[in-house]
Amino acid sequence: MTTAVIVAACGWAAGLAGYGALSGQALSGQALSAPAQIAPGDASRCDALARIALPDTEIVTAVFQSENLPVSSASYTAADRSKVGAPISGLPAFCRIAGRIHPEPGSDIRFEAWLPTERWNGRYMGVGNGGFAGSIRFKEMGETISAGYATASTDTGHDERVTPMATWAPGNPVKVRDYGWRAVHLTTAVAKRLVAAFYGRPADKSYFQSCSNGGRQGLMEAARFPDDFDGILAGAPAAEMTTAVMSHVWSQQAQSKPGAAFRPEQMKFLQNEVLRQCDALDGRTDNLIDDPRTCKVNTAKLSCANSKSPLCFSAAQVQALNRLYAGPTKRAGKAPAFAFPASGAEAGRPVPFLGWDGFIAAGGERPPQQVGLALGMIRDMLSPSISSIDAFDWTRDPALLTAKLGPDINVPPNLEKFFARGGKLIIYHGWADAAIPPAQTIALRKAILKRSGPRAGQSMRLFMIPGMQHCFGGTGSEIFGEMTGADDKAQAETNISMALRQWVEHGRVPESVIGTSSPAPGQTENFRPISRLHCVYPKQASLKRGADPASPLNYTCR
Repeated sequence: MTTAVIVAACGWAAGLAGYGALSGQALSGQALSAPAQIAPGDASRCDALARIALPDTEIVTAVFQSENLPVSSASYTAADRSKVGAPISGLPAFCRIAGRIHPEPGSDIRFEAWLPTERWNGRYMGVGNGGFAGSIRFKEMGETISAGYATASTDTGHDERVTPMATWAPGNPVKVRDYGWRAVHLTTAVAKRLVAAFYGRPADKSYFQSCSNGGRQGLMEAARFPDDFDGILAGAPAAEMTTAVMSHVWSQQAQSKPGAAFRPEQMKFLQNEVLRQCDALDGRTDNLIDDPRTCKVNTAKLSCANSKSPLCFSAAQVQALNRLYAGPTKRAGKAPAFAFPASGAEAGRPVPFLGWDGFIAAGGERPPQQVGLALGMIRDMLSPSISSIDAFDWTRDPALLTAKLGPDINVPPNLEKFFARGGKLIIYHGWADAAIPPAQTIALRKAILKRSGPRAGQSMRLFMIPGMQHCFGGTGSEIFGEMTGADDKAQAETNISMALRQWVEHGRVPESVIGTSSPAPGQTENFRPISRLHCVYPKQASLKRGADPASPLNYTCR
């Protein structure tokens, strides 16, 4: 694996070396061209960034964006699809730089950097991507500059509008490298140079905050480029992406027999039965299971032989569910991937795609998300490819998949250099995640502690969130400041992004955070949010004897 990484680097090492250590010094001995004496709010300083010289980089445009006006060619689609192609507007004034990076032939990494012209908080925050990336995350960038940060985002070297999912990957190892680990780093290097040129000084601190593939991107930065960021908030990270995809393959193969596929509408029935059997195991009946590993569901209760519900499970479905809970068969004493647990939050909320109904259930009108993710990896990214999920051979293909793709897309668990320079890492993961098995992140924490030296235990925190689905949503108190960078008014007690800032800048170690539940669509009028205390893993929130369970202040971490 080491040889593969070194060989991959050879073709672009010269260009990468030019970015150097990210201080206020000149690039490759060349002075920055932006005039330092111009006030940061002056539009002419923004225009000057179009003429800055950076290795392997083309600055396409650098324009001043007036406050509150729509941002040209920038839109977003809401997670619940209540807004599709919605314009980006209502932002503070900023300098908008668009560019492309070409570290080697065949590489075309598009990026944008947005630098607020007023009330910059002196910090830089990188924005990550979900899934197979392929777009610049304009909405997240807007939220980030609104909180006072300079920011940047990249499409990681391909355009999802032209090549959706991973259809860009076949025969393109260069683009796999860009996606896997290179694009975010080079974008960060360029963005930091632009920050230093525009403001006349480098950012005081740099942060990265994202979820899913974005969580993987943040961890990859810590592992490969430990000087890029001071603090990283990584949600539901697909850190071992090959392992996560094998969990998808297993879940889909388990439903492949006739009559075995779960129907999406059955997931609420499954959720209710899981809660009926396991909700009280943590000492409270609150529609939450604090640790799903304690829940051993008697799946026979779901069977049509024992239930009159029209949503009951057939014998084939019960058998499929048992296989799914058991996870892939161990070989040489180790399972190649992790199982999805009985979480008590299987039905997607606020929208179906967040739960088992969107990710796992194969009996709906459309294939579940796991199918696209798995095929993108085993068919499009892998060479030689595996034509279908059913064709995945568990005696041969796990080793093939990991050997071929692991060096570029899996995060090495040694973060010793990141921790040694004072870097701080917060990971969070929902216990009801139907995209990345929660146990995979717990195993990642164990591997990091083992491989990353004595500072790891003092430099990393993991929060496991009951009832939380993939990155957000679910039945738990899943909003705790993880979605956007914290503004200066945020409180560390209720905002994990601010908790990371306080840890990096003031040494205040986070041991808990208070989360709040969010309403489902149409539920806003009479919605009563539920707040809960979330504790650093492996501790759990324990209710004080006789106290009101509705108040997060009545819990302690044990």
